[in-house]
Amino acid sequence: MSRFKRLADGPSFSAKSYNSFAINGYVFSTYNSEVNTTTRNSGVSMKAFTNFRASAKDKNLVEDEATYYGVVKQILELDYYDFKEMVFFCDWVRIEDKRNGCYVDPDTNLVFVSLGRWQRNSNEDDNPFILASEAAQVFYCKDLSRDSWHVVLQAPKRLNHDVDAYEDPLVFEAIENLDGSTALMGDIMEDDGVS
Repeated sequence: MSRFKRLADGPSFSAKSYNSFAINGYVFSTYNSEVNTTTRNSGVSMKAFTNFRASAKDKNLVEDEATYYGVVKQILELDYYDFKEMVFFCDWVRIEDKRNGCYVDPDTNLVFVSLGRWQRNSNEDDNPFILASEAAQVFYCKDLSRDSWHVVLQAPKRLNHDVDAYEDPLVFEAIENLDGSTALMGDIMEDDGVS
């Protein structure tokens, strides 16, 4: 049976739920599992193509790529019998609402989001689920001048053998030239010492 046919048939009626999951070089956690911790790994972003309109009266839709921001509420493993698929159930920021949801500061180019008002999932077009493989991690830094507003910071990928290549640290060594001046020379550190 093809993978597409398995997806069309749907998963089994039982699913596993996790508090954290590592994928794409990030470790994601559910929002509720972070209540008593100092780390915040529930911030998520995803790029997707969507339709926008200039105003409520505008009938012409324009398709463009948009970045969605949210928090992971649940991490689920769906069993399609031949394979398993990880999905995140998320609360999403209203990116189309520039006043109460999301905007980019033109001076600093920083993205600000309101974590106080989430997108409603009542519309059949609004989907709270994303594939875990499509997720990127973000951190939200509170804007102290306004309630519920946060600056979006891109999270660096954590180095691991599956995603990122190990970057050798550069070690600098001072070398004295013939004229008495000093120069720095960079070497790459090896496992057995400096090369």
